Amino acid sequence: MNKKEYTLGLDISTSVTGISLFNEEYKLINLSHIKFTKGKSLFEKLDEFVELMNKNGYIKMPIKFIAIEEPLKKFKGKFSNADTIQKLTIMNALISGYLYRELKIEPEYYNVNSARKIVFPNLIIPQSAPNKKYLIWNAVMKLEPQINWEYSKRTHKLKTENFDMSDSYIISMTSILSRRKK
Repeated sequence: MNKKEYTLGLDISTSVTGISLFNEEYKLINLSHIKFTKGKSLFEKLDEFVELMNKNGYIKMPIKFIAIEEPLKKFKGKFSNADTIQKLTIMNALISGYLYRELKIEPEYYNVNSARKIVFPNLIIPQSAPNKKYLIWNAVMKLEPQINWEYSKRTHKLKTENFDMSDSYIISMTSILSRRKK
Protein backbone atom coordinates (compact mmCIF):
# COMPACT_ATOMS: atom_id res chain seq x y z
CA MET A 1 0.00 0.00 0.00
CA ASN A 2 1.83 3.13 -1.21
CA LYS A 3 -0.95 5.64 -0.90
CA LYS A 4 -1.61 7.25 2.47
CA GLU A 5 -4.86 5.90 3.86
CA TYR A 6 -5.28 6.70 7.54
CA THR A 7 -7.84 5.14 9.86
CA LEU A 8 -9.57 7.35 12.43
CA GLY A 9 -11.20 5.59 15.36
CA LEU A 10 -13.55 7.14 17.89
CA ASP A 11 -15.16 6.13 21.16
CA ILE A 12 -17.82 8.83 21.36
CA SER A 13 -19.58 9.86 24.54
CA THR A 14 -21.04 13.06 25.92
CA SER A 15 -18.24 13.55 28.43
CA VAL A 16 -15.07 12.18 26.79
CA THR A 17 -14.33 11.01 23.27
CA GLY A 18 -11.33 8.77 22.66
CA ILE A 19 -9.48 9.36 19.38
CA SER A 20 -7.00 7.09 17.61
CA LEU A 21 -5.28 7.54 14.29
CA PHE A 22 -3.41 4.84 12.39
CA ASN A 23 -1.38 5.24 9.21
CA GLU A 24 -1.57 3.07 6.08
CA GLU A 25 0.96 0.65 7.59
CA TYR A 26 -1.41 0.17 10.55
CA LYS A 27 0.95 1.97 12.89
CA LEU A 28 -0.57 4.10 15.62
CA ILE A 29 0.31 7.76 15.06
CA ASN A 30 -1.88 9.36 17.67
CA LEU A 31 -3.93 8.30 20.65
CA SER A 32 -5.72 11.07 22.49
CA HIS A 33 -9.08 12.27 23.75
CA ILE A 34 -11.25 15.31 24.16
CA LYS A 35 -12.89 15.96 27.49
CA PHE A 36 -16.01 18.01 26.88
CA THR A 37 -16.90 20.97 29.06
CA LYS A 38 -19.53 20.03 31.63
CA GLY A 39 -22.86 21.80 31.39
CA LYS A 40 -22.66 22.49 27.66
CA SER A 41 -25.30 21.35 25.20
CA LEU A 42 -24.57 18.51 22.77
CA PHE A 43 -24.26 21.08 19.98
CA GLU A 44 -21.70 23.05 21.98
CA LYS A 45 -19.80 19.82 22.59
CA LEU A 46 -19.88 19.18 18.85
CA ASP A 47 -18.31 22.64 18.41
CA GLU A 48 -15.54 21.61 20.83
CA PHE A 49 -14.96 18.44 18.80
CA VAL A 50 -14.84 20.37 15.52
CA GLU A 51 -12.38 22.85 17.04
CA LEU A 52 -10.10 20.00 18.16
CA MET A 53 -10.27 18.28 14.77
CA ASN A 54 -9.23 21.50 13.04
CA LYS A 55 -6.65 22.56 15.64
CA ASN A 56 -4.89 19.18 15.54
CA GLY A 57 -5.07 18.99 11.75
CA TYR A 58 -7.09 15.77 11.58
CA ILE A 59 -9.37 17.20 8.90
CA LYS A 60 -6.42 17.78 6.57
CA MET A 61 -4.95 14.29 7.08
CA PRO A 62 -5.40 11.56 4.44
CA ILE A 63 -8.13 9.77 6.38
CA LYS A 64 -9.81 7.09 4.29
CA PHE A 65 -11.56 5.05 6.99
CA ILE A 66 -13.57 6.14 10.01
CA ALA A 67 -14.45 3.58 12.67
CA ILE A 68 -16.80 4.50 15.50
CA GLU A 69 -17.97 2.59 18.55
CA GLU A 70 -21.69 2.12 18.07
CA PRO A 71 -23.84 3.62 20.81
CA LEU A 72 -25.51 1.44 23.42
CA LYS A 73 -28.63 -0.30 22.20
CA LYS A 74 -29.87 -1.69 25.48
CA PHE A 75 -29.84 -0.90 29.16
CA LYS A 76 -26.70 -2.05 30.94
CA GLY A 77 -25.67 -0.92 34.38
CA LYS A 78 -26.27 2.36 36.15
CA PHE A 79 -25.10 4.60 33.26
CA SER A 80 -27.51 3.38 30.60
CA ASN A 81 -30.97 4.73 31.29
CA ALA A 82 -33.15 5.80 28.34
CA ASP A 83 -32.05 9.45 28.61
CA THR A 84 -28.35 8.50 28.54
CA ILE A 85 -28.78 6.15 25.57
CA GLN A 86 -30.66 8.88 23.69
CA LYS A 87 -27.96 11.49 24.37
CA LEU A 88 -25.19 9.09 23.34
CA THR A 89 -27.02 8.29 20.11
CA ILE A 90 -27.52 11.99 19.32
CA MET A 91 -23.86 12.80 20.07
CA ASN A 92 -22.76 9.89 17.91
CA ALA A 93 -24.98 11.11 15.06
CA LEU A 94 -23.75 14.71 15.37
CA ILE A 95 -20.07 13.72 15.19
CA SER A 96 -20.71 11.13 12.45
CA GLY A 97 -22.60 13.70 10.39
CA TYR A 98 -19.86 16.29 10.82
CA LEU A 99 -17.16 13.82 9.75
CA TYR A 100 -19.17 12.73 6.72
CA ARG A 101 -19.77 16.33 5.72
CA GLU A 102 -16.08 17.24 6.06
CA LEU A 103 -14.38 14.09 4.81
CA LYS A 104 -17.07 12.48 2.63
CA ILE A 105 -16.47 9.15 4.37
CA GLU A 106 -19.29 7.06 5.80
CA PRO A 107 -18.19 5.78 9.19
CA GLU A 108 -18.19 2.09 10.05
CA TYR A 109 -19.76 1.22 13.40
CA TYR A 110 -18.57 -1.54 15.70
CA ASN A 111 -19.92 -3.01 18.90
CA VAL A 112 -17.16 -2.52 21.47
CA ASN A 113 -17.60 -5.94 23.10
CA SER A 114 -17.34 -7.71 19.74
CA ALA A 115 -14.41 -5.48 18.78
CA ARG A 116 -12.54 -6.34 21.98
CA LYS A 117 -12.89 -10.05 21.16
CA ILE A 118 -11.56 -9.47 17.64
CA VAL A 119 -8.53 -7.46 18.75
CA PHE A 120 -7.80 -9.52 21.87
CA PRO A 121 -9.22 -13.00 21.18
CA ASN A 122 -7.23 -14.56 24.03
CA LEU A 123 -8.07 -11.94 26.64
CA ILE A 124 -10.31 -13.41 29.28
CA ILE A 125 -12.33 -10.91 31.28
CA PRO A 126 -14.04 -12.60 34.21
CA GLN A 127 -17.58 -11.43 34.95
CA SER A 128 -16.46 -10.89 38.53
CA ALA A 129 -13.60 -8.56 37.52
CA PRO A 130 -14.06 -5.30 39.47
CA ASN A 131 -12.73 -3.11 36.65
CA LYS A 132 -13.10 -4.70 33.22
CA LYS A 133 -12.00 -1.51 31.46
CA TYR A 134 -8.69 -1.64 33.31
CA LEU A 135 -8.01 -5.11 31.86
CA ILE A 136 -8.73 -3.79 28.35
CA TRP A 137 -6.49 -0.76 28.93
CA ASN A 138 -3.72 -3.05 30.19
CA ALA A 139 -3.90 -5.14 27.00
CA VAL A 140 -3.68 -2.01 24.82
CA MET A 141 -0.84 -0.66 26.96
CA LYS A 142 1.15 -3.84 26.32
CA LEU A 143 0.70 -3.46 22.55
CA GLU A 144 1.62 0.25 22.64
CA PRO A 145 4.25 0.69 25.40
CA GLN A 146 5.36 4.04 23.95
CA ILE A 147 2.09 5.78 24.92
CA ASN A 148 2.29 8.25 27.78
CA TRP A 149 -0.91 7.40 29.60
CA GLU A 150 -2.56 10.03 31.77
CA TYR A 151 -2.52 9.92 35.56
CA SER A 152 -4.11 12.21 38.11
CA LYS A 153 -1.60 14.71 39.46
CA ARG A 154 -3.21 14.60 42.86
CA THR A 155 -3.85 10.87 43.38
CA HIS A 156 -1.49 9.40 40.73
CA LYS A 157 -4.30 7.06 39.66
CA LEU A 158 -4.95 6.22 36.04
CA LYS A 159 -7.43 8.72 34.56
CA THR A 160 -10.67 7.29 33.18
CA GLU A 161 -10.03 9.06 29.87
CA ASN A 162 -7.44 6.35 29.16
CA PHE A 163 -10.27 3.82 28.91
CA ASP A 164 -11.95 5.90 26.17
CA MET A 165 -8.63 6.14 24.36
CA SER A 166 -8.19 2.36 24.65
CA ASP A 167 -11.65 1.73 23.22
CA SER A 168 -10.98 4.07 20.28
CA TYR A 169 -7.77 2.08 19.66
CA ILE A 170 -9.75 -1.18 19.69
CA ILE A 171 -12.38 0.23 17.32
CA SER A 172 -9.66 1.36 14.86
CA MET A 173 -7.90 -1.99 15.07
CA THR A 174 -11.18 -3.83 14.41
CA SER A 175 -11.66 -1.78 11.25
CA ILE A 176 -8.09 -2.49 10.16
CA LEU A 177 -8.31 -6.22 10.92
CA SER A 178 -11.65 -6.44 9.07
CA ARG A 179 -10.11 -4.88 5.97
CA ARG A 180 -7.02 -7.09 6.16
CA LYS A 181 -9.24 -10.19 6.14
CA LYS A 182 -10.88 -9.12 2.87
